[in-house]
Amino acid sequence: MSFKSIIKLMDIKTLVAGTIPVILGSIYSFYAFKKFNILYFILLIFAMILIQSSTNMINDYFDFKRGADNGKSGNEKALISGEITSNQVLFIIVIYEVIASIIGIFIASQTSYYILLVAVVGGIVSVLYAFGPLPISYTPIGEAVSGVTMGIGITTTVIYIHSDVFTLNTVLVAVPTALFIGTILLSNNLSDLQEDRLVGRKTLPIIIGVKNAEKLWIFNVIGLLVLTAALVVMNIYPVVVLAPVIVFFPYKSISNFLSYDKNVHTKGRTMGLIGQVGLKYHITVIAGLLISILISSFIQ
Repeated sequence: MSFKSIIKLMDIKTLVAGTIPVILGSIYSFYAFKKFNILYFILLIFAMILIQSSTNMINDYFDFKRGADNGKSGNEKALISGEITSNQVLFIIVIYEVIASIIGIFIASQTSYYILLVAVVGGIVSVLYAFGPLPISYTPIGEAVSGVTMGIGITTTVIYIHSDVFTLNTVLVAVPTALFIGTILLSNNLSDLQEDRLVGRKTLPIIIGVKNAEKLWIFNVIGLLVLTAALVVMNIYPVVVLAPVIVFFPYKSISNFLSYDKNVHTKGRTMGLIGQVGLKYHITVIAGLLISILISSFIQ
C-alpha cells in the first residue's frame, strides 16, 4: 500500500465538493453575522477531506465487491489494479472516519451537540449511497441526495457552527452549492452510463437519456448564475457578488461540454469541466463576499 494508491482511493478531484461548502459557509457567516472561528474552519476543512475521501472509498469498495468497476482501468481504480487490498481499504476508511468523528465531537462540545445528529445522518446517507439492497448510487435520486446532503447540509451546518444561526436565508445560500454538487454526480454518471447500465444501475442519465442529461447539465450550470442573481435581489448576497460572478463565469465550459461524447474514456475531461465551473463560481462568490466585508470595514 503506497501513498500514491491512497491518493488514488481518495479521488482528490472530488474533494472540492466537500471543501467548498465549508469555505463558503465560513465566509458567509463572517459576512452576514460577523462571526468566524479560524480553529473551527481549519478542523472542518480537514474533517471534510477525510469524510469525502472515506465516502469515495466506501463507494469504490462496494462497487469492487459487486464487480461494478470491472470495466474500468487500474489507472482509475486502485482496487482494480491490485495496488491495495479490500481489507486495507476498510482499514483506511475506519481511520479516516474515527479522526473525523473526533473532530466532530470536539466541535460539538464547543458549540452544540445537535451537530452530531447532522453528522450521524450524513454518515448513514454516505453508507446507504453504496450499501444495501438498493444503494442510492443505483437509483436516479443520487444527484438530489448528494446535493441536499452535502450542499445544503454541510453549508448550513458550517454557518451554524460559526454563528449559531440557522434560518431560511442560510438554507437559500446553500442552494447553488447543492446544485453544483448534484451536477458533479450527474457528470460522473453520464460518463459511466454504459458501464452502469451493464451492472443494472438506474442512474438519472440512464433514465432520462444522454441528450436530456446533457441539457440538465447545462441548465444546472446556467442555474448557478440565475440563483446568484436571485440571492442578490433577495438581499441575501451583497450586490458586489454579482459582478465577479458574471465577469469570470466559465461560459466556455458549456460549449466545451457539448463538443465531445461522454463516456468512461472522456470522464476526466467531463469531471474537469464541472470542477472548473464550480471552483470558479465559488471563488468569485467568495471574492465578492470578501470585497463586501472590506468595504463595510472601511465605512465603519
